[in-house]
Amino acid sequence: MSRKKKIMQQRLKEEAARKAVKRQKRGVIAMVIAAGVICGIIAGAIIYDTLNEKETVLDYSVGLAEDGTIKGVNVAEAVTLADMGAVSTDYHDYLPDRETEDTYIDAMLESYPLLDDTPGVEVKEGDMISIDYVGYVDGVEYEGGNTNKAGIKMTVGSEGYPGDFEQQIIGHKTGETFDIEIDFEEDFANANLAGKHAVYSLTINGMLSKGTFNDEFVSKNFGNYVSGAEEFLEMYRKSVAESNFDETLLQYLKDNSSVSDIPENYLKKLQTLEKNKDDKQLQTTNDAYINMYGSAAFKDIYEMKKMDAAQYEEDVKTRAKSNAEKAMIIQAAMEQFNLTVSQDNINAVLSSYAYEEDQYDEAVERFGEPYIYQMAMEKEVEAYLKDNYNLSE
Repeated sequence: MSRKKKIMQQRLKEEAARKAVKRQKRGVIAMVIAAGVICGIIAGAIIYDTLNEKETVLDYSVGLAEDGTIKGVNVAEAVTLADMGAVSTDYHDYLPDRETEDTYIDAMLESYPLLDDTPGVEVKEGDMISIDYVGYVDGVEYEGGNTNKAGIKMTVGSEGYPGDFEQQIIGHKTGETFDIEIDFEEDFANANLAGKHAVYSLTINGMLSKGTFNDEFVSKNFGNYVSGAEEFLEMYRKSVAESNFDETLLQYLKDNSSVSDIPENYLKKLQTLEKNKDDKQLQTTNDAYINMYGSAAFKDIYEMKKMDAAQYEEDVKTRAKSNAEKAMIIQAAMEQFNLTVSQDNINAVLSSYAYEEDQYDEAVERFGEPYIYQMAMEKEVEAYLKDNYNLSE
């Protein structure tokens, strides 16, 4: 096989994997919440979990008692918690760096562009413009189809709108009001519009451009909250510093606590769970690849992971050990700080997995109550640390 063909095949496989993950995003559960952000004691445990019943069901609650604690482990003896007093509380240690700050400013300028409403300027592809419209289906304004003169930002040609909506704007001029028509595809996400013909009465308000971050910009867009650019940035910096500090607390606890002994039985169960998660990823990626190209992306888990059998087994053991240690550290913190799981913690977990508070039974059916409680323990430890450690300026 030629090198060019190998590269092409690899690109197709990567595309299949990306589409597989996108498909999972559309499930009932938020499948791609990053480990650490989702209070994941078992890091990344559900990233590749799909809702396909033919696939292996993951036992998230494996090795756990009803209250979410690990069966058969004395964490008081096995875990030495980190000295949280050693964490830096200096405000300046958690400020955003210049690159992060510049990126934020640029995002603000993009979000609040300047409007030039000079009439008669012709719209070209790539222009950023402000528009308003009212959409009609069968001569009746449909719900959600009216911008209510809010001035919607659009970059013409970005394909953010269905059909050739944007292309029909090209050539028209600022200040002009005109009609455009589009046909929604049969599988359009909004069932009320799928397969329908729509007419839009559209007005081009003007051309948009990125402004300059200064007192005038801040006063115009945020004058109700701050008086100028420097005050705006100080507020932003403080918010980032507090967020960075809060994230550091829990991570510091995990990174600087030590675990002397992990129950072998629990470790083996987590290794099985890790392998099942990998199988999910393999199945999902291959299903997507077969749907697109007629053949599987990877012949086995070793090809997908780019490891031989020995390397893969070692990788599974490493992941399982890390997850077990984190779970034990959280459990030890719950005991040492005399904490209990609250309803707020449980609700926070449900929200993390895109469940509403009244969908608890559905979450239990999917994950098992012990796992939910294990996740809630981390939420409680996180809240405790935030309440008891504060930044100093």
